[in-house]
This record gives sequence, structure tokens and C-alpha cells, in this order.
Amino acid sequence: MPIVTLTFPHRLNVSVQIGDVTYYTKQSTDVGAPRVWAAGTTPHVTSAQSDIVMIGEIIDILQWDGTEATITCDMPLSILNTYGLPTNGVFIMFSKDNKVNLSSILGYYASVKFVNDSQDEAELFSVGSEVFESSK
Repeated sequence: MPIVTLTFPHRLNVSVQIGDVTYYTKQSTDVGAPRVWAAGTTPHVTSAQSDIVMIGEIIDILQWDGTEATITCDMPLSILNTYGLPTNGVFIMFSKDNKVNLSSILGYYASVKFVNDSQDEAELFSVGSEVFESSK
């Protein structure tokens, strides 16, 4: 697969990491000039889904060095042949792999103690937890 390097004249989003997938929004062909994204706009919300093109998985990141930052992606050849490389002025975005970035409590041990400091009678209706065996 072709290796694509994207260079940015500013700092990268703090959440971007190796393994994320990058996308770009194709430029409008009806205007005849490259789109300029004003500050605060969200072209990924206003563009049609067919205008969003996958670049590929991020395989390397070089953070801000004072002048630029770069992201290196592994772009599938079929996508490169169909849509070409992203050009200057396109909106670049990324998504997380939901298999890797799950949010739940991790650990091997849990202890719970329920205390009722009230003088009145109390009833505990339900207690729940999420438990799975992760290793043996």
C-alpha cells in the first residue's frame, strides 16, 4: 500500500495516535476553486457521506517541532487510484479504532463494603457489576 505523509502547519489534535484511521473531505467541484474552511466550521457534518474519503491507518506521527507536524498513513491502493491524494485545503479528520479504545474498568481485584449509617430501616434493591475473565 502507498505511504502518504500529511504535513500540517500547526499542532495536531492531542487525541490522534498511531492506529487511528484518517479521512479527508473532497473539495467541491461546482465552485471551481478550493474550499476554504472558516474557523469553527465542521465540513464533515455539512458534506455528503460520499464526499468523505478514507486516507488510511496512521502508522507514524511526528508532533509539532515549532514549524510543522506530520502524520504518515498507509493508504489502500484502490482508494488512491479512485480518489487520488488529498490536496491542500481539504479537511482532515480521524477516527479511533473502537476495538482498542473501549472504556471500562480494568483490574484484577475489587472489594466493596456497604454501610448504612441511618437509624432507619433501609432496603438495598439491586447491586450490579460488569465482570469478565481477561486472562488465566
